Amino acid sequence: MKINGKRAAAAVLIILMTAGLLSGCQGKKKTETAVQATRVRTQSAEKGTLEVTGSYIGTMAPHNSVDVTPLVAGTVKKVNVKVGDKVSEGDILCQFDDKAASLQLQSAEDAVNTAKAGKEAAKDQIDAARKQARTSITSLEGQLKTLKEQKKTQEDQLEQVRQSVDALKQGQDAAQETYIASKNVYDRAQMLYLQYKHFLEKNPDCTTTAGLVEASIPDVSIPIEPVITSIEGGTSENEFIIEFPDSDSDGEIEGELEKQQTAAQLAEDLAEVPLTVEYLNDFGIDSLKDKMDQAEDAASKASSAYSQSLSSITQLENGIKQIKTQIRTLEDNIDAAEDAAKKTGGNTKAYDAQIKAAQTGVESAQYQKDLYTVRSPIDGIVEAVNVTENQASGQGMPAFKISDKELMEVSFYVPEDVRDYVREGDRVTVEAGSGEVKGRISSISTAVDQQRGLFKIDAQITSPGDKNLSTNTNVSLSMVTNSVKDKILIPFDSVYYDDDQAYVFVVENDRAVRRDVTAGPYNNDTIAILDGLIEGDEVIITWGAGLKDGAIVQVIEQENGNSSSGTGTDSRKK
Repeated sequence: MKINGKRAAAAVLIILMTAGLLSGCQGKKKTETAVQATRVRTQSAEKGTLEVTGSYIGTMAPHNSVDVTPLVAGTVKKVNVKVGDKVSEGDILCQFDDKAASLQLQSAEDAVNTAKAGKEAAKDQIDAARKQARTSITSLEGQLKTLKEQKKTQEDQLEQVRQSVDALKQGQDAAQETYIASKNVYDRAQMLYLQYKHFLEKNPDCTTTAGLVEASIPDVSIPIEPVITSIEGGTSENEFIIEFPDSDSDGEIEGELEKQQTAAQLAEDLAEVPLTVEYLNDFGIDSLKDKMDQAEDAASKASSAYSQSLSSITQLENGIKQIKTQIRTLEDNIDAAEDAAKKTGGNTKAYDAQIKAAQTGVESAQYQKDLYTVRSPIDGIVEAVNVTENQASGQGMPAFKISDKELMEVSFYVPEDVRDYVREGDRVTVEAGSGEVKGRISSISTAVDQQRGLFKIDAQITSPGDKNLSTNTNVSLSMVTNSVKDKILIPFDSVYYDDDQAYVFVVENDRAVRRDVTAGPYNNDTIAILDGLIEGDEVIITWGAGLKDGAIVQVIEQENGNSSSGTGTDSRKK
């Protein structure tokens, strides 16, 4: 809008009168105290990347640790390891007195040898009787061969039918998938139509794909700053007009922005289906329903054809079952004839059972004897020894603790915002002795710890040979907890706060100008500015007693931008 001409003229008159008075004063007093400029240093605003690093205390433990518990009780004859020794899987840790177990093993082996000798004697008698029964058995085997050939013929026919059934099944599945896909598109289109119907009726230019894309492009041509224009030819050479955008344009801008946002969201929703905006009308919805109905009918027909082919398979399978029954009858007859022959000449099955039982006894005795030798189940370091040579040890008590310290795991706890930022595989740095070791996050808890009110994170660390990573010790670790890319970065100390409003000072025409900004992540040295500054702005990075909005400043040093980019520890400033 424009300021009224009479009011503008009055304002100009007041300014001229004030200027005259000042001029008169100058005539009387030639010396005037000069305004002292505030000396400042500045930095050009440039974009960069900022990573915020958080530090935590975690507990170190081996990823794989085993308590070795003997399954026997007795006297420990020998202990082969001590705390700190490296062992490999299968290494002997200690040996119990196994004399009684060795005697039981020898007795079981003698029983096996006795059973085998009895079987060999009976086998010679059985061989003679089997030769006599072979003639009758051969006849039965001929009949069996014929039935098996018939069975194979019908199985070949069944396989041919099944191959066709597989094709029908694939057709049925494909038709069903087509139906489901068309139904999903139809359902989604209905929902979008109802959701955006009012918007499309109000904005008919958005009912085509081209119109929707054009409507979603932001319009940045609308002025938002006041404009000061001099009036030429006026009654006074100092007369001016202050112009502002019409107040009605605020509503237009807001409406246009809302339209752009809704159009952009509609375009994004359509791309997810995928679908074009031309379907979001009664005709388009009906056409999608017709496609869905056609797909459903095709799926029904394919299912019917598949069911009919299954019926044919059932008939062939029943025929094969009948032949199998006849085969089993002949096989039973053959078995009966062979059994009769075996009984005539003697039976070795009893000896087989004896041998098998005796062999089981040997295996059991060997297993019991092996229990008296305690071995390491994994590669690792001996971290505890709880048995002593020539002393009794009870059953079920842990004798050794073995830890595989090649892969360590550190557990620590973080608040919810950090839990939401980090991902499995992110790097962590752990302080170990006088140096550092690297690791990666292996798991992130989705449930809050009830005692701490925080979320547990585990990170796996490959233990280097020159670092002593002790079990159950507390360690300091760090990781990136937030970051921004391609944002304006300036020194942390150059941002000030008025209540909750962050602001900076920039240099414009040798004056300090306050600029409200939106502050983002920050560390001890650097802060990211999300809004309020653009590349090239000259930001004041030093404080002075006379620094305020509109103050005259003198730039004594200008630093290059991006000197603030990098990583650091999270800090606070208010």
